[in-house]
Amino acid sequence: MRVRTLLRAVALCAAALSLGAANTSAAGVAGVGVASCNQSQWCTITASGDVTQLASQLAIGNVSAGTELAVTQDNIGQNQVGGEILNGSLRGSCGWSQYARDWTSKALSVIANCADPVLNMSQYVAATGHAIWSGCYPRCFGGVPLRFDKRCGQKGHKWCYRANCEEYANFYPWSPAAHPSDPVRMTRRHRVDIRYMARYGDAWTNTAFYLVRDTDVGHGTGNWVFISAAACGVNVGPPGAYHWLAHPTKPHHKAPSAHVAGTADGSSA
Repeated sequence: MRVRTLLRAVALCAAALSLGAANTSAAGVAGVGVASCNQSQWCTITASGDVTQLASQLAIGNVSAGTELAVTQDNIGQNQVGGEILNGSLRGSCGWSQYARDWTSKALSVIANCADPVLNMSQYVAATGHAIWSGCYPRCFGGVPLRFDKRCGQKGHKWCYRANCEEYANFYPWSPAAHPSDPVRMTRRHRVDIRYMARYGDAWTNTAFYLVRDTDVGHGTGNWVFISAAACGVNVGPPGAYHWLAHPTKPHHKAPSAHVAGTADGSSA
């Protein structure tokens, strides 16, 4: 027990050093404005304000209502602001808002890091940025649905999860010290859309985690969350862009059809 406690303490120390700094840029920017999260519970943080060959607007975590962001970038075309998170669970990290409207400007000016707050997919997504699931019906936007199924993993039962499990607002998928934090709710048999597998497994349990969207809860309440593959009993097909899905209420229908498997995704979260 003492050894296990010591290992956990070491992981926590590593987290303190690397979680916030993992995606920060060194150069400070003077005189930048500050905005605060105006949502009822959570504001989702994304990895990029635009889509490129290397980066995508995928969610990487959440900050609680009232959290402040030093705004170093304003992507008007994509309706997103980016910069350094000043407090809360992601303090010191670089990131982008999911929507600019989720943040309210404050009469403040600060010196901030994160002049270029972009995190490439390979830094936080498994398989060098390729372990991404996309639902294309027809536009590729969002993930692929998983239903609750107590027999998930048995023959004929795929694209599902079998256990009521915890949803977490944060996991720090870019860090070797990744671990779940800020529990928000249980899955409660909700349908969830799988989006990507985190690059690093849980440093405490050595198990994989996925980013999913809980479709039964609304924007601003923590609908983009992380779940444990083991605790939830997740069973999915290979990553890729899926263009057809079985009816979610009929588990014995054919499995989803992947048009492209194992390729990086440039679509929005």
